[in-house]
Amino acid sequence: MLVEHMKRTFAERCRKNPSYSLRAFSRSLGMDSSTVSAILKGKRPLTIKTAQKIVEGLNITNPMEAQALIMGTFVKEEKEALPSYSELAMQSAEAISSWEHFAILALLEIPDFKGMERSISERLNIPFGIVSECLVRLEKLDLVKNQNGAWKLTGKNMATPSQIPSAALREGHRQYISKALESLESDAVDVRDISGITMAVSKSRLSEAKAMIQDFRRRLSAYLEEGKKDAVYRLNIQLFPLSQEKKP
Repeated sequence: MLVEHMKRTFAERCRKNPSYSLRAFSRSLGMDSSTVSAILKGKRPLTIKTAQKIVEGLNITNPMEAQALIMGTFVKEEKEALPSYSELAMQSAEAISSWEHFAILALLEIPDFKGMERSISERLNIPFGIVSECLVRLEKLDLVKNQNGAWKLTGKNMATPSQIPSAALREGHRQYISKALESLESDAVDVRDISGITMAVSKSRLSEAKAMIQDFRRRLSAYLEEGKKDAVYRLNIQLFPLSQEKKP
């Protein structure tokens, strides 16, 4: 429990400051970075003394919260309870609402890529703390597993519960559009294609147009995935009205 809290805190700080490092996080805890790294990766067990030091370093001043984190780390039930459906739904919603999750899953499909956390961070330009947080969530969804320090796909597809709020989907689309804007400014034209067309349309054909877009996405995806996989790409297609409805 405490380790997960550490990972969330580290990821939140990385989101606020992309240059925030594990070394800086370790300094805030008053600990050596190699020790903190081993704890986050589950390679070093926590002691009561270390747990108390971490709680103090995280500035958890609420005694009840601090005690719950420490006790939850060392007191285990005889049989761990399965996560509730609402917990799985929340994990799925958070995965949908953050582009990093699907980018990591796609990156792990590349045959020659070694799924080390540092390599994932460098290849996708994602802060290390966020990579760790995403992998924890993907592991809970049984989408990835760790084998001797390297992350691998389990082969399971993510099933999204019907209760996923549309706000999560909107946030995901917002992030992808933002990444497209970044690509527009930083990537050469020979590795991207951002184009569009403005037209007068018959709204009665919109449902058929959506089906055609869906079919195109699937066919293009199948075509690109046939070759040797060596990069992660995202396809965005936007079809939206520019004109306003006529007022009666």
